[in-house]
Amino acid sequence: MASSSSTNLAIQHVPDGFEKHTFERIFRIPRPRSEVWSVLTNPKTFTTGQLFPYRVEFVDESGSKGAGFQSGTQTLHHGPLINFAGVIGEVRDQEYRDLQYYYGSYVLSLRLLRPTRLEFYFADFNPTTTLMTLRVSSQIRRPFGPFWTAMQTVFWAQFGWNIRLWMAASKFFKR
Repeated sequence: MASSSSTNLAIQHVPDGFEKHTFERIFRIPRPRSEVWSVLTNPKTFTTGQLFPYRVEFVDESGSKGAGFQSGTQTLHHGPLINFAGVIGEVRDQEYRDLQYYYGSYVLSLRLLRPTRLEFYFADFNPTTTLMTLRVSSQIRRPFGPFWTAMQTVFWAQFGWNIRLWMAASKFFKR
């Protein structure tokens, strides 16, 4: 997957003592791309059923809460040991979605792990199955690379199961 050529709305320079880290995972989802896209660009997919005390919020440029996945929508996923504040960047219908995290976003501690971007790429495996590639870009302290990769491997495996549940429950998430 090539990186998106979209404008970087949340510019982040790599601070001293940090290095860039990229995690990528491919999911094969047994549903047509239009259905997968619809569920993964519906804010209710991410806001409904969040475990307390974690929360996901979306706010559009006018300040309206519950905004969707349009370029410029701000988002915040927060709770104990995480703060992912960002802005939706480029969105190409049923093809690509970009979330750029602001400076100050972190996992565990601002001194250790700083996410910078979350990208989703969508393609057809066949007419009834979608390939979705996820890429997480971060800035990390060098010794935390293997730990961060392991944490993401576990988290995103669970996300793969959630996608299947969301697809089954998509009738409950109608816009």
